[in-house]
Amino acid sequence: MINRAGLGIVCALGAASLYGMVPNFARAAYVNGVPAIESTLFRTFIVSIAFAIIAVVCNERLTVPKAAVPSFTGQAVATFLVSSAYLASIQFIPVGLTVIIFFLFPVLIMLLAPVVEGRNPGLSRVAVALVAFCGLAVAIGPSFEDLDIRGILLAAVAAAGATLQFFSGRSISRYMPPAAFGSLVHMMILPPILVIALFAGSGSLLILPGGSATGLGLLFMTGVAAVYVVAYMVHMLSLRFAAASTVAPFFNLEPVVTTAIAATVLGERLELNQYAGGGLVLAALLASAFLGKRRT
Repeated sequence: MINRAGLGIVCALGAASLYGMVPNFARAAYVNGVPAIESTLFRTFIVSIAFAIIAVVCNERLTVPKAAVPSFTGQAVATFLVSSAYLASIQFIPVGLTVIIFFLFPVLIMLLAPVVEGRNPGLSRVAVALVAFCGLAVAIGPSFEDLDIRGILLAAVAAAGATLQFFSGRSISRYMPPAAFGSLVHMMILPPILVIALFAGSGSLLILPGGSATGLGLLFMTGVAAVYVVAYMVHMLSLRFAAASTVAPFFNLEPVVTTAIAATVLGERLELNQYAGGGLVLAALLASAFLGKRRT
């Protein structure tokens, strides 16, 4: 197992910055006629092809070693949950709120990592997790009247998937390079995403010729795919170089990038309680980073 924490942190910051652009590209594509699930479908197809080409050029084998099957399966399930649920949630709730809910995952990682490593979490980590949940409760508010429960649940599922993605990504990196397993993972999840897209579109896709997606929407959809290709590769490299609990806190940069772009480009504004709840969540994330650093 490779342990180069500094390089892993640099990759984590780079991946977080790139991932922060994706929801806004997807939102812009959706506004211009491209459903989020079709952006996901196109992105998954492009990623599987791009990574396969990289793997072939680098003379990497596109096969899964027997010892890597459990972690590969976990990575496929996790990537499917994040891919299908995260971007789909933006159709029902604002990008900023989606990010607040989704970014519970670094707290979950910090809470679960000691258990995975065979150590007790400790009361301080439990307290941090509770603060994060309180932040989510404040952000969502006492009433669901103005929010779509579908978006909230989709974002929560994506957060669980992201947690699994980090742990399985670190594990599978013992056996396979990122391009090889990245290509195979996205090939595996492509059929179910296609089924979901066809179901959502009543048997047709708007991004195909003759569909109602505009040229601008298709352009933003292509932007989603291009940015994600680089982001996923750098993300998996960060886990190749360092443990999930080491790099996860540095992905806190992602919601900062996402919300900044949403506010300046898309003109989205959150309510006061959502800012307050988001502040509690981010405070919990920073506390997680501090606890992890102190323990190290």
